[in-house]
Amino acid sequence: MKVMKTRFVIVLSFLVSSLFAFGQTANAAASTTIHFNLITQGTVGTIGLDAIYNNNEGTAAYDAMVRWSASGRLWNFDQAPSSPTFGWRTSLSDGMTVQGSPTMMRLEIYPHPPTGCSGINENDPCYWQTYDPWQGNFGGVQVQVDSSMGANWLNVGNIDLPQLGINGAFRLQGDILSHDVVPDNRVEVDIFQIDCNYHETCVHPPSNNHGVDIGAFTSSKSRGNAWTGGIAYDGHYVIYIRDTATGRALHGIVDISSDNIPAIDLDAVCFGIPVCTFDSGSSPTATGGFHSTTPTRILDTRNGTGITNGQILFGEGSETSTNPYIRAAQAANHDLKVTGIGGVPNSGVSAVLLNITAVSPSSQGFISIGPRPAGNGDVFNDQFTYGAWPSASNLNTEVNVTVPNLVLARVGAGGKIRIYNYNDHSHLVADLAGWFDTSAATAPNHGNAFVGISPIRIVDTRNQIGDDSVVAGGKFSPFDDRTFTVAGINGIPANADSVVLNITSVSPTGSGYVTAYPDNTARPTASNLNLIYLVDRSNLAVVKIGDNGKVRLFTGEAGTHLIVDVFGYYVHGSNGEGKTTAVEPTRIFDTRNGVGTSQERMQANETRTVQVAGIDGIPSNATAVYLNVTSVDSSAWGWLAVWPTGSPMPHSSNVNFTKGLTVPNMTIVQLGTDGTLQVYNDAGFSGTTSTHVLIDVMGYVT
Repeated sequence: MKVMKTRFVIVLSFLVSSLFAFGQTANAAASTTIHFNLITQGTVGTIGLDAIYNNNEGTAAYDAMVRWSASGRLWNFDQAPSSPTFGWRTSLSDGMTVQGSPTMMRLEIYPHPPTGCSGINENDPCYWQTYDPWQGNFGGVQVQVDSSMGANWLNVGNIDLPQLGINGAFRLQGDILSHDVVPDNRVEVDIFQIDCNYHETCVHPPSNNHGVDIGAFTSSKSRGNAWTGGIAYDGHYVIYIRDTATGRALHGIVDISSDNIPAIDLDAVCFGIPVCTFDSGSSPTATGGFHSTTPTRILDTRNGTGITNGQILFGEGSETSTNPYIRAAQAANHDLKVTGIGGVPNSGVSAVLLNITAVSPSSQGFISIGPRPAGNGDVFNDQFTYGAWPSASNLNTEVNVTVPNLVLARVGAGGKIRIYNYNDHSHLVADLAGWFDTSAATAPNHGNAFVGISPIRIVDTRNQIGDDSVVAGGKFSPFDDRTFTVAGINGIPANADSVVLNITSVSPTGSGYVTAYPDNTARPTASNLNLIYLVDRSNLAVVKIGDNGKVRLFTGEAGTHLIVDVFGYYVHGSNGEGKTTAVEPTRIFDTRNGVGTSQERMQANETRTVQVAGIDGIPSNATAVYLNVTSVDSSAWGWLAVWPTGSPMPHSSNVNFTKGLTVPNMTIVQLGTDGTLQVYNDAGFSGTTSTHVLIDVMGYVT
């Protein structure tokens, strides 16, 4: 059945005073009239107008506002109720007055859809009902015209309100995530559909018979764990979000469609919006449980997985050029989306665990991983307003040496992490090990808690330590695949979900790799450790445990002795403890400049205490930490060990290093007495090995 619409014309006449935008007096008053045809179907509503002068909008309030009815009558909001002209008018001969000569006109039109309400008589109870975007089949629109459009710029043409099911209009309703309860009206949202920049591929707003863009527009307040944008079109939106409970407020840019409605995640960077800048407050920290995944490759620049435009270039994606193609290419080269892939949900994600590998980099340098941040200024120029990069690194590189490291990365704006490459260029590979939730009250299930233990060695093929199945045959041969038991032994409970392992290769026979994965599952196309001929190297791995309590090790392309040390495990927690908070990487220990320790190299057989809890934003009740431990410029081969203060020094290592090189490794370690750790530098083969040591914090457990 054809839908019949009532059409009428409203002519808004602006009587502009003699005051210009800068307070100058004109010789004569000016009058400006804006024309448009508002097409509706018995709806009543409100029209607000912003008059903009030389790109200066002035106050946040509307310059003028009227209420309109389906009969074409108008009621002036700009006069006091005691005024004799207060009430409905059938003529606009007296107009709507603004100051100065506007260069742009912006209309924002709200429908008022109460069923059976004419809205003509202010004595009707329904007349004073405000716009409810949760109900009705019409939505609001915003239309903007400016003098650059030519002499006819004030003749807008037809304006259709978005109507459900017409021209693709749909009911926009999304989720709100928070670790706290979300009462009604906690979150306030304003959305404005805008045109796309010419290099963007998003859907443009509908246009009318005069070619003027007509964008959906809504102001709303949340209901429980839901927000609404009323009746909307597919397209590009500026969104304003205010969390009244915390005072945090931002505006950002997001693409919205009927099958892609973003969740507002109050615990995420930018509230989960792809691009934002904060108007009040900043992104909160998020604490959550761990969800292990089967190792999954989500980035491989060699074949276009994750990042499609080749090797990671120098820098971190910020771009001063105004060329949109250059800007888009830089962002695409340094931003990696980690939500919605590899078993990670689209929202409610605070951090991910990734094994990052630099493949044959062309120069010596380092790579840092962090969240894609909120901007510090203009949301339309956020690539130039990222802010300072943390003074920490995750992976140190040597020319043509393939090296991995496990990384805890907070998830940033739009579910992305950002890559800082301090090399000429480098191929990168990233394998997903798991993700952390935000403890949102709406989450279907909460993740696992971390429990640290004093490090213990459970596999050493040199010394026949471990299950018969893993030590039989001694040194791993190329393409060996062996299992060993982890659950139910050495303090690891039988119901543990995953285990934290430090895997060390000793005297590899060539170049190759090691993959750790749950037993009774297919071997993934991912790796945990890369082998270098005759070089001893360690890398941390968080591995899901097979349903039989076992983990499997595979050596690809080369043989090697393997050592496995356990530092902890993840298990379903019942008391809310053991949750992880990812933070901006922070350096807490540096022997080169005296941060957190004395300014001198660690000597052979030297042990130092590292204060962790209670400093640099790490709470005093932290029970464990995620650290990146780095050896710098060692005098000879050696190794470092890290363990909780108050526990005996373990027979395990964290970092195995070679003379003169910079070698990092991540560790997840339980904190000891007074929130401290011990770090030990072995004497090495020379008996006199010394080295500089750096320690960066990437997260903590409470």
